[in-house]
Amino acid sequence: MQMKMQMKMSQQLIMTPQLQQAIKLLQLSRAELEELIEQTLIENPVLEEGIDMDTFPDKTEDSQETKETSDNPEVVTDTDEFETARENELNNKDQDEIDWQQYIEQIEQFGGYQERRYNAVSGDEEGPSIEATAAQTESLADHLVWQLDMLELSPLEYKTGAYLIGNIDDDGFLVTSIRELLESQYDLYELIIAQHKSGELPELPEVDPDLLDLKFQSGKSTQKKKKKKEELSSFDEEEIIPEEEPKKLEVPSAVGAFVEYVLGKIQQFNPNGVGARSLQECLLIQLDILGENDSLSTRIVKNDMPLLESKDLKKISRRQKQDIEQVIEAYRLIMTLEPKPGREFISNPSHHYIIPDVYIYQKDDEYKVALNSAGMPRLRISNYYKDLSNTMEDDGSLTKDYILEKVKAGQWLLKSIEQRQKTIYRVTKSILRFQKKFFEKGIHFLRPLVLKDVAEDIDVHESTVSRITTNKYVHTPQGIFELKYFFTSGIDQGKGEAVSSKRIKNMIMQMVQKENLKSPYTDLQIADVLERKSGIKVARRTVAKYREALNILPSNKRKQLF
Repeated sequence: MQMKMQMKMSQQLIMTPQLQQAIKLLQLSRAELEELIEQTLIENPVLEEGIDMDTFPDKTEDSQETKETSDNPEVVTDTDEFETARENELNNKDQDEIDWQQYIEQIEQFGGYQERRYNAVSGDEEGPSIEATAAQTESLADHLVWQLDMLELSPLEYKTGAYLIGNIDDDGFLVTSIRELLESQYDLYELIIAQHKSGELPELPEVDPDLLDLKFQSGKSTQKKKKKKEELSSFDEEEIIPEEEPKKLEVPSAVGAFVEYVLGKIQQFNPNGVGARSLQECLLIQLDILGENDSLSTRIVKNDMPLLESKDLKKISRRQKQDIEQVIEAYRLIMTLEPKPGREFISNPSHHYIIPDVYIYQKDDEYKVALNSAGMPRLRISNYYKDLSNTMEDDGSLTKDYILEKVKAGQWLLKSIEQRQKTIYRVTKSILRFQKKFFEKGIHFLRPLVLKDVAEDIDVHESTVSRITTNKYVHTPQGIFELKYFFTSGIDQGKGEAVSSKRIKNMIMQMVQKENLKSPYTDLQIADVLERKSGIKVARRTVAKYREALNILPSNKRKQLF
């Protein structure tokens, strides 16, 4: 081995900050882009907001139309031409002769047009604030804290109850265990320990130690754990290095009993069943509140939950040694209980209206594409700073270097935004070419399409298509869709034909909505109907996969017994 010097040539891709910014702009949603522009206007003094042409009252609908020249793929709009003419008119004037006060008033006049029009309609000098018009709804946590305030509790009981309520999810379930709560809120643990040692805690019966680690877990988290376990089982035992389990907090019996006691008070709050750590506990709490703690319904929930979920009432009848009529009566009572106690408190947020980035519309029997520039801030480099940088002497002063740096940064941002808009336009045009039948006839004519198809069509990388179709929306004759919606896998039907997976999912959804609830379709029956009526060949396991993706229960759980 020896040390020596040598020269070699190599190629490598270097991501400059400017290139990183351009890539970042591609994947931003419209709202995120507007936020970025507003922030840039604050940080870069050489940038200024131009006049938004969409606020002019005399702007016609035809000015929205986007044109694409045959020899130049760049996007040109009548709005852009109008703004360019306006800027030229201002720039042709001598710098010293411009009446800046008048210029500012013009911007305020055109920029405030829509706001004043709204005020004229409402008859108010100023429109109402959003706080005055937004509906105020009480959350589940607010409702529970209000009930906690109504109880006569010690400071420690109140504090414990507040922490428990803070860990109840929107559906009304406790999503942390007592041990985890005390581990994360160690000051609370120390307070309870101190009162326990001083004999200030109430005397309470011991609780099952298993309750200390019990918490609500959705089916999704259970599936993840199961999947991880299956992945581990696929390796040889010698290759698996067991992870050391974190040391659990030692919770004295009296401390656990105290927290369980406070939780029991919360579980008596409205809505019935709140604060439960499992669906079983939720139903048992509700039955207890109804005075059914010794009834057949309670025994079924305690001992036969799996059979209850599968609606096997005959087997429940045999296990409980009760007539089927009595089991049916108990089942009816259980079905009246609320499996998600917090459902009524899930707030209906104000509608988030989707503003499309691009339009596909029909005109003169042709489908056309137009970018939506309405409301988008329009940036430009300030002529004042341009002239200032040109007139300043090149003496190496920090001021001139600062201005030149900001001008270059502003120009690059403008170029990146322009490139983003052009890419959205070109990708949408390509989607229109591939999915034209969908825009004419609907979802049943949506064809399989992958990112590679569009990337090759417009000669860009697949990653560019992926970024530009994320969180971008298009308004079409069939509705508003995310651009990603049009990329779908297909089921091969032979002879080079394929059917879109979205079309099959839509057909499955329609079949389930129209089925006889006393005899719902099984996955195999759905596959048979698809082939018999529509000629679409699909495997039963594929139907099950699509059904689960649509959050549709299996046939045995959709079945109505009476």
